[in-house]
Amino acid sequence: MLKVSTQVQGDIFIVRCAGRIVFGDEGAAFRERLAQLLTGTPKLLVNLASVEYVDSRGLGILVGLFVSSLRRGGELKLVAPTKRVEEVLRRTRLDGVFKVHSSEEDAIAEFSATNTSPQA
Repeated sequence: MLKVSTQVQGDIFIVRCAGRIVFGDEGAAFRERLAQLLTGTPKLLVNLASVEYVDSRGLGILVGLFVSSLRRGGELKLVAPTKRVEEVLRRTRLDGVFKVHSSEEDAIAEFSATNTSPQA
């Protein structure tokens, strides 16, 4: 079972997941919940420290949310994937698509740095 908790920090939604991100009702519920968050802000930080497994549909959900956030001018960052999830990201070469951070603080700092960077 996938458990999800959310927190807002400034204009960033922090999503902490525990369990498995897989095909089925809970994966669909996860996708819908995050899609709703994107209407509030396109900046999502998804903490995967307690996610034990992600299947191909779970990866599809994350990629879809990533694309949706980019279209809204934001980004989806992943934080602290477990070794197993990190391996799945590497094997599917999605580790080159997602920005993966070791801590929430690092990801938030990068969001903040992006917000304060001078425009060219």
